Amino acid sequence: MPQGLNVWEQVICEFPGHYARDGEQCGRKFPGPDEHVNRFDGPAWNVPKIYFADHDPIEGGSVEGRLVRMNWAIAEGDKAEAYGLFLGLARDPANRQRLKDAILFAGITDLQDTIINRGGYQNIGHKALRARALIDIADYLGWDNAHELFYTVVPDLACSPRLYGLWTEISNICRMEFPEHASIPKRSDKPLTERELDILTEAIVWGGPFDVNAAIMGFFKRGAGILDVGDAVIACFQRYLIDVLEHPNAFLHPTHALDYMNVVQSWTRHHDNPHQVKAVFMGARFMNDTIRSNANFPRDPTFTLEPRQNHRVWADGIAIGRLLPVLKEHVLAQDAPRSCALVDSYLERTNERHDLLDTITYAACHWQNDPHVMRNCASSLEEFRHNRTSRRDDIVRGFVKHQARYVKRAPTHDCYQVYVDYFKPANA
Repeated sequence: MPQGLNVWEQVICEFPGHYARDGEQCGRKFPGPDEHVNRFDGPAWNVPKIYFADHDPIEGGSVEGRLVRMNWAIAEGDKAEAYGLFLGLARDPANRQRLKDAILFAGITDLQDTIINRGGYQNIGHKALRARALIDIADYLGWDNAHELFYTVVPDLACSPRLYGLWTEISNICRMEFPEHASIPKRSDKPLTERELDILTEAIVWGGPFDVNAAIMGFFKRGAGILDVGDAVIACFQRYLIDVLEHPNAFLHPTHALDYMNVVQSWTRHHDNPHQVKAVFMGARFMNDTIRSNANFPRDPTFTLEPRQNHRVWADGIAIGRLLPVLKEHVLAQDAPRSCALVDSYLERTNERHDLLDTITYAACHWQNDPHVMRNCASSLEEFRHNRTSRRDDIVRGFVKHQARYVKRAPTHDCYQVYVDYFKPANA
Protein backbone atom coordinates (compact mmCIF):
# COMPACT_ATOMS: atom_id res chain seq x y z
CA MET A 1 0.00 0.00 0.00
CA PRO A 2 1.68 3.26 -1.02
CA GLN A 3 2.77 5.23 2.02
CA GLY A 4 2.16 8.51 0.27
CA LEU A 5 -1.60 8.00 0.30
CA ASN A 6 -1.82 8.69 4.02
CA VAL A 7 1.35 9.62 5.82
CA TRP A 8 -0.63 10.45 8.96
CA GLU A 9 -1.26 6.75 9.64
CA GLN A 10 2.29 6.73 10.97
CA VAL A 11 1.34 8.86 13.96
CA ILE A 12 -1.17 6.25 15.15
CA CYS A 13 1.31 3.42 14.57
CA GLU A 14 -0.57 1.95 11.63
CA PHE A 15 2.04 2.50 8.96
CA PRO A 16 5.85 2.24 8.96
CA GLY A 17 8.04 5.29 8.61
CA HIS A 18 10.34 7.63 10.46
CA TYR A 19 7.45 9.58 12.02
CA ALA A 20 6.28 6.34 13.64
CA ARG A 21 9.77 5.50 14.78
CA ASP A 22 11.21 8.86 15.82
CA GLY A 23 8.23 10.94 16.87
CA GLU A 24 5.69 8.43 18.10
CA GLN A 25 8.13 5.77 19.34
CA CYS A 26 5.72 3.12 18.08
CA GLY A 27 8.24 0.35 18.66
CA ARG A 28 8.07 1.04 22.40
CA LYS A 29 4.28 0.99 22.54
CA PHE A 30 1.83 -1.91 22.26
CA PRO A 31 2.60 -4.64 21.37
CA GLY A 32 5.94 -3.59 22.81
CA PRO A 33 9.55 -3.53 21.65
CA ASP A 34 10.68 -6.14 19.21
CA GLU A 35 13.79 -6.92 17.24
CA HIS A 36 12.88 -4.22 14.69
CA VAL A 37 12.70 -1.33 17.17
CA ASN A 38 15.71 0.46 15.65
CA ARG A 39 14.76 -0.01 12.03
CA PHE A 40 14.24 3.19 10.09
CA ASP A 41 11.18 2.17 8.13
CA GLY A 42 9.37 -0.47 10.03
CA PRO A 43 7.66 -2.51 10.90
CA ALA A 44 3.98 -1.53 10.73
CA TRP A 45 2.71 -2.23 14.21
CA ASN A 46 -0.78 -2.86 12.91
CA VAL A 47 -1.86 -4.02 9.47
CA PRO A 48 -2.14 -0.89 7.26
CA LYS A 49 -5.69 -0.03 6.36
CA ILE A 50 -6.91 -0.21 2.78
CA TYR A 51 -8.43 3.22 2.70
CA PHE A 52 -8.43 4.13 -0.98
CA ALA A 53 -9.49 1.71 -3.68
CA ASP A 54 -8.51 2.19 -7.30
CA HIS A 55 -10.96 4.07 -9.53
CA ASP A 56 -11.94 4.24 -13.17
CA PRO A 57 -11.00 7.20 -15.35
CA ILE A 58 -13.49 10.07 -15.51
CA GLU A 59 -14.00 11.32 -19.04
CA GLY A 60 -16.42 13.62 -20.80
CA GLY A 61 -16.36 17.38 -21.05
CA SER A 62 -13.72 19.74 -22.30
CA VAL A 63 -10.07 19.33 -21.33
CA GLU A 64 -10.08 22.80 -19.78
CA GLY A 65 -13.19 22.01 -17.75
CA ARG A 66 -11.74 18.74 -16.45
CA LEU A 67 -8.44 20.38 -15.48
CA VAL A 68 -10.34 23.01 -13.47
CA ARG A 69 -12.48 20.30 -11.83
CA MET A 70 -9.39 18.28 -10.96
CA ASN A 71 -7.70 21.19 -9.20
CA TRP A 72 -10.88 22.02 -7.28
CA ALA A 73 -11.26 18.36 -6.27
CA ILE A 74 -7.69 18.32 -4.94
CA ALA A 75 -8.27 21.55 -3.00
CA GLU A 76 -11.51 20.20 -1.53
CA GLY A 77 -10.03 16.82 -0.60
CA ASP A 78 -12.09 14.77 -3.03
CA LYS A 79 -9.46 12.14 -3.79
CA ALA A 80 -11.70 9.94 -5.92
CA GLU A 81 -12.78 12.68 -8.33
CA ALA A 82 -9.29 14.19 -8.56
CA TYR A 83 -7.75 10.80 -9.28
CA GLY A 84 -10.41 9.77 -11.80
CA LEU A 85 -10.12 13.05 -13.69
CA PHE A 86 -6.34 12.72 -13.76
CA LEU A 87 -6.57 9.21 -15.21
CA GLY A 88 -9.00 10.35 -17.89
CA LEU A 89 -6.82 13.27 -18.90
CA ALA A 90 -3.60 11.22 -18.83
CA ARG A 91 -4.91 8.80 -21.48
CA ASP A 92 -4.45 11.28 -24.31
CA PRO A 93 -0.83 12.33 -24.94
CA ALA A 94 -2.10 15.64 -26.31
CA ASN A 95 -3.28 16.58 -22.80
CA ARG A 96 -0.14 15.73 -20.90
CA GLN A 97 1.73 19.02 -21.02
CA ARG A 98 -1.28 20.85 -19.60
CA LEU A 99 -1.85 18.04 -17.09
CA LYS A 100 1.74 18.30 -15.87
CA ASP A 101 1.32 22.04 -15.39
CA ALA A 102 -1.93 21.52 -13.47
CA ILE A 103 -0.53 18.85 -11.15
CA LEU A 104 2.55 20.95 -10.37
CA PHE A 105 0.29 23.93 -9.68
CA ALA A 106 -1.72 21.80 -7.25
CA GLY A 107 1.38 20.67 -5.36
CA ILE A 108 3.06 24.07 -5.23
CA THR A 109 0.05 26.07 -4.03
CA ASP A 110 -0.64 23.73 -1.10
CA LEU A 111 1.93 25.00 1.43
CA GLN A 112 1.66 26.09 5.04
CA ASP A 113 2.05 29.80 5.84
CA THR A 114 4.37 28.91 8.72
CA ILE A 115 5.71 25.89 10.57
CA ILE A 116 6.28 27.98 13.70
CA ASN A 117 3.97 26.77 16.50
CA ARG A 118 2.20 24.49 14.04
CA GLY A 119 3.68 21.26 15.32
CA GLY A 120 3.38 18.36 12.89
CA TYR A 121 0.40 19.71 10.95
CA GLN A 122 2.26 20.99 7.92
CA ASN A 123 3.00 20.14 4.31
CA ILE A 124 6.69 21.13 4.34
CA GLY A 125 6.78 21.10 0.54
CA HIS A 126 6.23 17.36 0.14
CA LYS A 127 3.24 17.70 -2.17
CA ALA A 128 5.22 19.79 -4.65
CA LEU A 129 8.06 17.26 -4.53
CA ARG A 130 5.70 14.34 -5.19
CA ALA A 131 4.04 16.14 -8.09
CA ARG A 132 7.47 16.75 -9.65
CA ALA A 133 8.48 13.13 -9.01
CA LEU A 134 5.29 11.86 -10.67
CA ILE A 135 6.08 13.78 -13.85
CA ASP A 136 9.75 12.85 -14.01
CA ILE A 137 9.19 9.16 -13.34
CA ALA A 138 6.16 8.88 -15.65
CA ASP A 139 8.19 10.51 -18.44
CA TYR A 140 10.95 7.96 -17.81
CA LEU A 141 8.69 4.90 -17.58
CA GLY A 142 6.20 6.02 -20.18
CA TRP A 143 2.80 7.30 -19.09
CA ASP A 144 1.07 4.13 -20.25
CA ASN A 145 3.24 2.18 -17.78
CA ALA A 146 2.81 4.47 -14.78
CA HIS A 147 -0.62 3.63 -13.38
CA GLU A 148 0.73 2.53 -9.99
CA LEU A 149 2.66 5.78 -9.76
CA PHE A 150 -0.49 7.81 -10.40
CA TYR A 151 -2.29 5.79 -7.71
CA THR A 152 0.47 6.59 -5.24
CA VAL A 153 0.73 10.33 -5.86
CA VAL A 154 -2.49 11.92 -7.12
CA PRO A 155 -4.79 10.95 -4.19
CA ASP A 156 -2.07 12.09 -1.80
CA LEU A 157 -2.32 15.63 -3.16
CA ALA A 158 -5.90 15.73 -1.89
CA CYS A 159 -5.03 14.33 1.55
CA SER A 160 -5.01 16.47 4.66
CA PRO A 161 -3.52 18.77 5.57
CA ARG A 162 -4.49 21.11 2.74
CA LEU A 163 -3.15 24.57 3.48
CA TYR A 164 -3.75 27.54 1.16
CA GLY A 165 -3.33 30.51 3.49
CA LEU A 166 0.05 31.56 2.08
CA TRP A 167 -1.20 31.15 -1.48
CA THR A 168 -4.16 33.42 -0.69
CA GLU A 169 -1.93 36.04 0.91
CA ILE A 170 0.52 36.15 -2.00
CA SER A 171 -2.32 36.20 -4.54
CA ASN A 172 -3.81 39.25 -2.84
CA ILE A 173 -0.43 41.01 -2.71
CA CYS A 174 0.17 40.42 -6.40
CA ARG A 175 -3.31 41.59 -7.35
CA MET A 176 -2.93 44.81 -5.34
CA GLU A 177 0.72 45.68 -5.94
CA PHE A 178 1.17 44.75 -9.60
CA PRO A 179 -2.04 43.66 -11.30
CA GLU A 180 -0.13 42.94 -14.53
CA HIS A 181 1.98 40.26 -12.83
CA ALA A 182 0.86 37.63 -15.36
CA SER A 183 2.85 39.49 -18.03
CA ILE A 184 6.18 39.46 -16.15
CA PRO A 185 8.73 37.68 -18.38
CA LYS A 186 10.62 34.61 -17.28
CA ARG A 187 13.97 36.24 -18.05
CA SER A 188 14.88 39.87 -18.50
CA ASP A 189 17.94 41.97 -19.25
CA LYS A 190 17.77 43.26 -15.66
CA PRO A 191 19.07 40.48 -13.37
CA LEU A 192 19.71 41.30 -9.75
CA THR A 193 22.72 43.48 -8.94
CA GLU A 194 25.23 42.69 -6.20
CA ARG A 195 23.51 45.21 -3.95
CA GLU A 196 20.13 43.60 -4.59
CA LEU A 197 21.56 40.15 -3.82
CA ASP A 198 22.77 41.53 -0.49
CA ILE A 199 19.31 42.96 0.23
CA LEU A 200 17.62 39.68 -0.57
CA THR A 201 20.11 37.69 1.53
CA GLU A 202 19.47 39.98 4.50
CA ALA A 203 15.70 39.61 4.08
CA ILE A 204 15.66 35.80 3.75
CA VAL A 205 18.30 34.96 6.36
CA TRP A 206 17.81 37.69 8.97
CA GLY A 207 14.48 39.38 8.17
CA GLY A 208 10.81 38.52 8.47
CA PRO A 209 7.99 37.76 6.03
CA PHE A 210 7.25 41.41 5.24
CA ASP A 211 10.92 42.07 4.49
CA VAL A 212 10.92 39.15 2.03
CA ASN A 213 7.70 40.36 0.38
CA ALA A 214 9.01 43.92 0.02
CA ALA A 215 12.35 42.87 -1.46
CA ILE A 216 10.84 40.60 -4.09
CA MET A 217 8.11 43.08 -5.00
CA GLY A 218 10.78 45.69 -5.60
CA PHE A 219 12.72 43.42 -7.96
CA PHE A 220 9.67 42.59 -10.03
CA LYS A 221 8.47 46.17 -10.16
CA ARG A 222 11.78 47.41 -11.54
CA GLY A 223 11.78 44.78 -14.33
CA ALA A 224 13.48 41.58 -13.14
CA GLY A 225 12.19 38.30 -14.61
CA ILE A 226 10.65 35.40 -12.71
CA LEU A 227 13.66 33.12 -13.15
CA ASP A 228 16.03 36.02 -12.41
CA VAL A 229 14.48 36.45 -8.97
CA GLY A 230 14.14 32.70 -8.42
CA ASP A 231 17.85 32.23 -9.19
CA ALA A 232 18.64 34.92 -6.64
CA VAL A 233 16.46 33.28 -3.98
CA ILE A 234 18.33 29.99 -4.47
CA ALA A 235 21.75 31.68 -4.31
CA CYS A 236 21.00 33.95 -1.35
CA PHE A 237 19.61 31.09 0.74
CA GLN A 238 22.99 29.34 0.52
CA ARG A 239 24.50 31.86 2.92
CA TYR A 240 22.32 30.36 5.65
CA LEU A 241 23.65 26.88 4.89
CA ILE A 242 27.24 28.13 4.62
CA ASP A 243 27.49 30.63 7.47
CA VAL A 244 24.80 29.85 10.05
CA LEU A 245 23.74 26.20 10.28
CA GLU A 246 25.58 24.08 12.81
CA HIS A 247 23.51 21.29 14.36
CA PRO A 248 23.04 18.33 11.98
CA ASN A 249 19.32 18.09 12.79
CA ALA A 250 18.73 21.75 11.92
CA PHE A 251 19.21 21.21 8.18
CA LEU A 252 15.96 19.31 7.75
CA HIS A 253 13.31 22.01 7.37
CA PRO A 254 15.42 24.64 5.55
CA THR A 255 16.55 22.17 2.92
CA HIS A 256 12.92 21.13 2.40
CA ALA A 257 12.41 24.75 1.38
CA LEU A 258 15.37 24.57 -1.01
CA ASP A 259 13.90 21.47 -2.66
CA TYR A 260 10.49 23.17 -2.89
CA MET A 261 12.10 26.17 -4.58
CA ASN A 262 13.76 23.82 -7.06
CA VAL A 263 10.31 22.52 -8.06
CA VAL A 264 9.11 26.13 -8.49
CA GLN A 265 12.06 26.94 -10.75
CA SER A 266 11.61 23.76 -12.78
CA TRP A 267 7.91 24.53 -13.21
CA THR A 268 8.76 28.00 -14.49
CA ARG A 269 11.44 26.71 -16.86
CA HIS A 270 9.24 24.06 -18.48
CA HIS A 271 5.70 25.44 -18.34
CA ASP A 272 3.83 28.67 -18.98
CA ASN A 273 1.45 29.63 -16.21
CA PRO A 274 0.25 33.12 -15.23
CA HIS A 275 0.65 32.30 -11.53
CA GLN A 276 4.36 31.45 -11.57
CA VAL A 277 5.45 34.80 -10.20
CA LYS A 278 3.50 34.02 -7.00
CA ALA A 279 5.40 30.79 -6.46
CA VAL A 280 8.70 32.69 -6.20
CA PHE A 281 7.27 34.63 -3.24
CA MET A 282 6.10 31.36 -1.68
CA GLY A 283 9.48 29.68 -2.01
CA ALA A 284 11.32 32.63 -0.48
CA ARG A 285 8.78 32.89 2.35
CA PHE A 286 9.11 29.16 3.02
CA MET A 287 12.88 29.53 3.32
CA ASN A 288 12.57 32.51 5.65
CA ASP A 289 10.00 30.72 7.81
CA THR A 290 12.18 27.65 8.31
CA ILE A 291 15.13 29.87 9.23
CA ARG A 292 13.08 31.77 11.81
CA SER A 293 11.68 28.48 13.11
CA ASN A 294 15.20 27.14 13.67
CA ALA A 295 16.11 30.34 15.51
CA ASN A 296 13.38 29.60 18.08
CA PHE A 297 15.34 26.64 19.39
CA PRO A 298 18.26 27.16 21.78
CA ARG A 299 21.70 26.41 20.40
CA ASP A 300 23.23 23.12 21.47
CA PRO A 301 26.67 23.91 22.92
CA THR A 302 27.85 20.39 22.14
CA PHE A 303 27.42 21.02 18.39
CA THR A 304 29.66 23.92 17.52
CA LEU A 305 31.07 23.92 14.02
CA GLU A 306 34.75 24.62 13.66
CA PRO A 307 35.32 27.45 11.14
CA ARG A 308 36.20 26.24 7.68
CA GLN A 309 38.87 28.93 7.53
CA ASN A 310 40.90 27.01 10.12
CA HIS A 311 41.62 24.38 7.46
CA ARG A 312 42.20 26.59 4.44
CA VAL A 313 46.00 26.46 4.57
CA TRP A 314 45.80 22.66 4.79
CA ALA A 315 43.39 22.52 1.84
CA ASP A 316 45.51 24.85 -0.29
CA GLY A 317 48.49 22.57 0.32
CA ILE A 318 46.82 19.63 -1.42
CA ALA A 319 47.62 19.32 -5.10
CA ILE A 320 44.63 20.11 -7.26
CA GLY A 321 44.84 16.67 -8.87
CA ARG A 322 44.48 14.96 -5.47
CA LEU A 323 41.91 17.27 -3.93
CA LEU A 324 38.71 15.56 -5.09
CA PRO A 325 39.54 12.09 -3.66
CA VAL A 326 40.42 13.78 -0.37
CA LEU A 327 37.11 15.67 -0.49
CA LYS A 328 35.15 12.45 -0.98
CA GLU A 329 36.73 10.88 2.10
CA HIS A 330 35.97 13.90 4.28
CA VAL A 331 32.34 14.03 3.16
CA LEU A 332 32.00 10.33 4.05
CA ALA A 333 33.64 11.04 7.41
CA GLN A 334 31.03 13.82 7.94
CA ASP A 335 33.84 16.31 8.48
CA ALA A 336 32.12 19.51 7.35
CA PRO A 337 34.87 22.05 8.22
CA ARG A 338 37.50 20.27 6.15
CA SER A 339 35.05 19.41 3.35
CA CYS A 340 34.01 23.06 3.08
CA ALA A 341 37.62 24.27 3.15
CA LEU A 342 38.49 21.85 0.35
CA VAL A 343 35.60 23.12 -1.77
CA ASP A 344 36.54 26.76 -1.14
CA SER A 345 40.09 26.00 -2.22
CA TYR A 346 38.99 24.11 -5.34
CA LEU A 347 36.54 26.80 -6.45
CA GLU A 348 39.22 29.48 -6.25
CA ARG A 349 41.98 27.46 -7.91
CA THR A 350 40.13 26.17 -10.97
CA ASN A 351 37.11 26.86 -13.16
CA GLU A 352 36.28 23.14 -13.31
CA ARG A 353 32.93 22.32 -11.74
CA HIS A 354 31.58 19.09 -13.26
CA ASP A 355 34.02 16.72 -11.53
CA LEU A 356 33.61 18.62 -8.26
CA LEU A 357 29.82 18.22 -8.28
CA ASP A 358 30.19 14.60 -9.38
CA THR A 359 32.49 13.89 -6.41
CA ILE A 360 30.10 15.36 -3.84
CA THR A 361 27.16 13.49 -5.37
CA TYR A 362 29.10 10.22 -5.49
CA ALA A 363 29.94 10.58 -1.81
CA ALA A 364 26.29 11.29 -1.01
CA CYS A 365 25.23 8.13 -2.87
CA HIS A 366 26.92 6.05 -0.17
CA TRP A 367 24.28 7.06 2.39
CA GLN A 368 20.99 5.22 2.59
CA ASN A 369 17.48 5.47 3.99
CA ASP A 370 16.86 9.19 3.74
CA PRO A 371 15.56 10.38 0.37
CA HIS A 372 16.22 13.99 1.30
CA VAL A 373 19.95 13.37 0.94
CA MET A 374 19.50 12.49 -2.73
CA ARG A 375 16.78 15.09 -3.26
CA ASN A 376 19.24 17.77 -2.16
CA CYS A 377 21.71 16.39 -4.72
CA ALA A 378 19.14 16.73 -7.49
CA SER A 379 18.13 20.24 -6.45
CA SER A 380 21.72 21.49 -6.10
CA LEU A 381 22.88 20.03 -9.41
CA GLU A 382 19.90 21.31 -11.38
CA GLU A 383 19.91 24.79 -9.90
CA PHE A 384 23.67 25.19 -10.30
CA ARG A 385 23.35 24.35 -13.99
CA HIS A 386 20.63 26.95 -14.55
CA ASN A 387 21.62 29.69 -12.09
CA ARG A 388 22.66 32.97 -13.74
CA THR A 389 23.65 34.98 -10.68
CA SER A 390 27.21 35.98 -9.90
CA ARG A 391 27.00 33.80 -6.78
CA ARG A 392 26.19 30.44 -8.32
CA ASP A 393 29.30 28.87 -6.76
CA ASP A 394 27.65 29.35 -3.38
CA ILE A 395 25.27 26.57 -4.41
CA VAL A 396 28.27 24.21 -4.46
CA ARG A 397 29.39 25.48 -1.05
CA GLY A 398 25.94 24.92 0.40
CA PHE A 399 25.72 21.50 -1.26
CA VAL A 400 28.91 20.17 0.33
CA LYS A 401 27.99 21.65 3.73
CA HIS A 402 24.66 19.81 3.59
CA GLN A 403 26.16 16.48 2.59
CA ALA A 404 28.99 16.66 5.14
CA ARG A 405 26.90 17.91 8.08
CA TYR A 406 23.21 17.00 7.80
CA VAL A 407 22.25 14.11 10.07
CA LYS A 408 22.21 10.74 8.30
CA ARG A 409 19.39 8.57 9.60
CA ALA A 410 21.22 5.37 8.67
CA PRO A 411 24.96 5.92 9.10
CA THR A 412 25.92 2.79 7.21
CA HIS A 413 26.82 2.00 3.64
CA ASP A 414 25.10 -1.38 3.34
CA CYS A 415 23.19 -0.56 0.15
CA TYR A 416 26.26 0.91 -1.47
CA GLN A 417 28.26 -2.16 -0.53
CA VAL A 418 25.68 -4.41 -2.21
CA TYR A 419 26.15 -2.32 -5.36
CA VAL A 420 29.93 -2.63 -5.12
CA ASP A 421 29.80 -6.39 -4.58
CA TYR A 422 27.47 -6.90 -7.53
CA PHE A 423 28.89 -4.52 -10.11
CA LYS A 424 32.47 -4.23 -8.83
CA PRO A 425 33.16 -0.82 -10.39
CA ALA A 426 36.82 -0.22 -11.07
CA ASN A 427 37.06 2.76 -8.73
CA ALA A 428 35.25 1.12 -5.78
